[in-house]
Order: sequence, then C-alpha cells, then structure tokens
Amino acid sequence: LGYVGLPLAVAIARAGFPVFGFDVEAQKVESLNNGQSYIEAVTSTALASEVASGRFRATADFAELAVCDVIIICVPTPLTKHREPDLSFVRNTAGTIAKRLRLGQLIVLESTTYPGTTDDVIKPILEKTGLLSKIDFFLGFSPEREDPGNRSFEVATIPKVVAGDGIEAGTLVQAFYQGVVKTVVPVST
Repeated sequence: LGYVGLPLAVAIARAGFPVFGFDVEAQKVESLNNGQSYIEAVTSTALASEVASGRFRATADFAELAVCDVIIICVPTPLTKHREPDLSFVRNTAGTIAKRLRLGQLIVLESTTYPGTTDDVIKPILEKTGLLSKIDFFLGFSPEREDPGNRSFEVATIPKVVAGDGIEAGTLVQAFYQGVVKTVVPVST
C-alpha cells in the first residue's frame, strides 16, 4: 500500500465500505493494522480511526481476495530504460487475482499506464481462468488522481475519471466511485 493505494483505501473505508488493504511487506501490514501511517497524505489519526471502526484492515494474505467484491489494482509502474512503463507488477498482481477470481467481481486498474493495458494485459490473464469479462466478472479503469506534496489533497475531492469493459462494467465502476468521491466522470473505452 503506497502513495496511491493507501489514501484510496482510507477514503473508501471512510465512505463506509469494508476494505482489505493488500501488501506483500509484513512490516507495512503490521504498521497499518496498528494505525501507523507511513504515507504523508494519510495521517495516523485518520488511519487509526478506520482500523478501530473495523472498516480497514491490512493483510498479506492474498487468499482474502476471494471475498472481495471490488478489487482495485494500485501497483508501481516504473519506467524501463526505454522509458516505457514496466508492467511486471501489474501482470503479477493480475496473476494473483486470477487465482482467486470469482463470479461477479469488479477489478479496476488504477496504476499509471498507457491506454489498452486493462484490455491487453489484465483481461487475458484473468480470462485464462475460464471466466469471461462482461459475463462472469467485470473490468474497469480509473487512472490514479494523486497530488503528491499537496497537504490539502483529499481523494474524495478530486474528480475521478472511470471506464469499464462494456456498459455493465462501466456502470458498476461509476456506481462504486460515486460512493467514494464527489465527482465521477464516466468515459467510454
């Protein structure tokens, strides 16, 4: 849970949704579950409030993905030496999700990347399970909207651009984010 995922997770919890925050680093998981934030945009007070409410819990147990209705991918996409996004974290995360994918889940990519990543990278990995996007599960995209260094930044006040793989997925992505942020801007894929 980094500078994109943690503020988003806390905003979703603050909006009343139960949130599992997934991270591979046990030390981060422990800190978060103790209400200690390591991200400037999230105060420990705000985090501790959501932990105490039971709406937010960090975990390194990716088996818990199976119980999630909405899964948001917020992983790094550093640039390669050719100045292209390194999608290895996106691919690995999609593979991890695929192992627990179930009917009706909504998977949303928030990582910074180029247009087409959801369809060309994530969708094929998830569909290798035999489940199909638009039929068995739903895919969406909503680019991260962070403002690093801005102390007055709040996830809920930044307009959120959303799209889905098909009409139903678009509707689901829009409905979900409308419960979290003030302004949602749906676009077509």
